[in-house]
Amino acid sequence: MTGGGRTAAGGPPVMVVLRGLGLGDLLTVVPALRALRRAHPGHRIVLAAPASLAPLVPLIGAVDGLLDVSGPGPVPLGVAPDIAVNLHGRGPQSLAALRRTGPGRLLTHAHPDFPEVPGPPWRGDAHEVRRWCDLLGWYGVAADPGDLELEVPPGWAPPPVARPWAAGPAPESVSAWEPEPAAVDSGAAGPGPEGFPPGAGPGPYVSPPDRPAPAAGRAPAGRGAARPGPRVPRSRRPASVVLHPGAAAPARRWPPERFALVSLALRQAGHEVVITGSAGERVLAEQVASLACLPEACVLAGRTGLRDLVALVARARLVVCGDTGVAHLASALATPSVVLFGPVSPALWGPPHGPHVALWAGRSGDPHGDLPDEGLLEIGVLEVLDAAVNLLEVGVR
Repeated sequence: MTGGGRTAAGGPPVMVVLRGLGLGDLLTVVPALRALRRAHPGHRIVLAAPASLAPLVPLIGAVDGLLDVSGPGPVPLGVAPDIAVNLHGRGPQSLAALRRTGPGRLLTHAHPDFPEVPGPPWRGDAHEVRRWCDLLGWYGVAADPGDLELEVPPGWAPPPVARPWAAGPAPESVSAWEPEPAAVDSGAAGPGPEGFPPGAGPGPYVSPPDRPAPAAGRAPAGRGAARPGPRVPRSRRPASVVLHPGAAAPARRWPPERFALVSLALRQAGHEVVITGSAGERVLAEQVASLACLPEACVLAGRTGLRDLVALVARARLVVCGDTGVAHLASALATPSVVLFGPVSPALWGPPHGPHVALWAGRSGDPHGDLPDEGLLEIGVLEVLDAAVNLLEVGVR
């Protein structure tokens, strides 16, 4: 392979890094990108990734340009790079696309279709962040898997609609409900169909007695085991609690009825709750809000760009979501989070150490399945509230 490695104007040598995937995928390679910058300070680093991720590029602090690429290629760089780095995946398409750019050097995992290209073997049991750090380590580039944090510029602010109760009624005080103490199902189903029997209100989740929370990360105690819900601590700050019910595949989507029950308990404790998501997830977000009696102004799905979402999560008290990009955003911004895992173990995609709780029932499945994963459905509403309460009581933010 040959390649002059300079721009058409005779500028610095070029390095192209392929990661043609989504939000969470980009955030998992931040340590690798920063390691490449430290190892090659004189190169112009071009990230080949979707243009929609452009607002994140300045926050990484390691990338000079963005080339709009979705998927494994092609990579229309327009110049033969000095170095090409495959942070996309293990398939032959991404490796072939980078070879076609004519790089002077190619950093990638080994693949049997290209026996002449050196590289380490792919490990299926590696955490996604460490995978790419280890790849660079094989080539002599030291990377720190903990170097994940993003710094949000002071001028970035959440969308005005997300500020305390810009529209719609403020949540009633907890004491106003005065519900009778009630036992609720600690397993997946909750009382009645998905926790909403006809005429039922949010009362059962408001003022039962305090009791010790279960260990973080464990599955529910068992279906049908009735116990009181947790007492949610009252909010002392106007920052939002962000609920993000969507995920790329149905297998990783916790039911909207359960997100609504979590929202009910948090809102009655005085927490501002907002529902986020893409434009395609707007209907899902509205369903959660309707079940939880949230005002329409709290539904931000489809109404925020990536920059708005980053600012919102950076200032949130808590994020509750599935195994999706927003979970990685919370990790990058050190925002406390409760992340619900189903078909994929948190050992592979879970948050780092810090103010985060990963819930998983301990079984694996198809992350691209058309139905909610059975393991994900084993995570009950009370278990999620337990984790949320623990993080809110810590008062990290």
